[in-house]
Order: sequence, then C-alpha cells, then structure tokens
Amino acid sequence: MSPIAATIVFGMLAALVAGLALTLVRTASSFTRANAPILAAFAGGIVITMALVMLLPEALVLSDQAPWLVLAGFACGFVLHGLASVAGHSHNQDAHQAHGHDHAGTLARRASLAPVIAIALHSALDGLVYAVSFEVDPVIGLSAASGLVLHEFPEALICFVLLQRFGMSDRGAAIAAFLASGVTTLASAAIAAPFASGLDPATLGALFAVVAGLLLHTGAAHLLHEAESAGAMKGGAAVFAGAGLAAALTFVHAPHVHELDDAGPEIAAPAGQLHDHDH
Repeated sequence: MSPIAATIVFGMLAALVAGLALTLVRTASSFTRANAPILAAFAGGIVITMALVMLLPEALVLSDQAPWLVLAGFACGFVLHGLASVAGHSHNQDAHQAHGHDHAGTLARRASLAPVIAIALHSALDGLVYAVSFEVDPVIGLSAASGLVLHEFPEALICFVLLQRFGMSDRGAAIAAFLASGVTTLASAAIAAPFASGLDPATLGALFAVVAGLLLHTGAAHLLHEAESAGAMKGGAAVFAGAGLAAALTFVHAPHVHELDDAGPEIAAPAGQLHDHDH
C-alpha cells in the first residue's frame, strides 16, 4: 500500500473510531448532561497531559522556536475564548431566559466552545502526523497511526460533553463533535498526504508547539475550572483520572527520534514509535 493510501485509510479509521465513541455516548446523553462538570474536569486532565507529555517534547526536538511558539499558542487561547464567548452569547442568553440558569453557569457554557476548537486543531495535526509517518516508513506509520487512533475515542467524548454544555442538542452535539474529532483528522490526512515528503521538520515542530500552547490554555483556564464546581474530591479525582488515561495512551506509543536516510534532518513522529539513532 502506498504512503498516501495508508494515510487516508488510517484517517478513515480515526473517523470511524470517533463515530463509534459518539454512537455509544449518545445512549448515555442524560448521564453526560447531569455530570458535565466532572466530565469537563476529566477532559482537562486529558488535554493538559497530552500537551505536556506528547506535543511539547516533540516540539522542543524539532523547532528552536518552540518555547516562544508555545507562548503564542497560549495567547491564541485567549483569543479563542473571546470569540467563543461572543459566539455563545446570544445562544446561551436564550437558554438562560428559557430555563432560568444562573450567570456563572451561562459563562461556563460559553467557555465550553474554545476547548472544542483546540481539540479540532489537534485532531487536524494528527492527520498531518499520519501523512509524515507513513512517508518516512510504513512500519513507523503503522505504529504512529495506531497510537493516535486510540485517543480519537476520548477526544470525541470530550467534544460531545463540551458541546452539550455549550447548549447544543444531543444530536447537534454528536454531529459537531464528529466534525471536530473525526472529520478534521481525515481531511487533514487526505490533504497532507501528497505533500508530506516535502514537509520541513521545523514547520511540523512549530505546529506542535502552537497547538500545545493552545491546549494548555484551554485545559488550565477553562476545563480545570470545572473541577471546582464539581467539588474538590470528585473534581480532583476526575482531573487525575483524565491525566492517567492520557499518560497511558501516550506511553503506548512513546516517541523516538528517527534519522531520515539520505536526508540529514531529524524528524520525530509525535505519538509514534520511531527508530532510534544508529550509533
């Protein structure tokens, strides 16, 4: 199978896993609505851990500008939060009037959209990683893509819960979550596959850094806030459970640096087990 075909196949598999997760979670939609703060705290643990132990280390390997780009991504989080608040203002204002929700709850719902956007960007980056990994080596691509497909499941669940909290219906939240977590990966993989061989590793590292900063902001500034509203014990347990899951998924496909044959530059397949240097 050609690198392009393999990339698209795994992009489709990622979308399938996201769809399966959303099909399952819709059967428990009343549970997710009732426990939204706890689940949001769980999501916070996941996205912060993914940023710190998966994206950030790879960004530091590939790009000299990674620390500054992480800060830039963090700043982008403030912009996204502002845009999400504007987008959600009229929608949640209507919900507030109809159901009598308090002001703090309305603000929390508005803040739920920014993390979804950040996760969508991260999922798009996953598709790019598929393309680069399969271009480097089929075995490397298989390892990287298999690991990345695993975390499509919790990403889809996170998006669904947050979009519910934003005020969408169960059906609308499922469709939007599928677009954010599954379709973005497939589309990015299909678009990047023909051009993966010419991708500059430093550019890939820059993208990792920006997305890592964005995820850190949305996780720390918005999702972890839910831990407080869920209660210290329950919220804290949810955060650590999410962090543990993300750490386990990252450990399954711990990154290694691979030296490209006849190319010179090193490229790390984040979330993929690449060959170690030959000494």
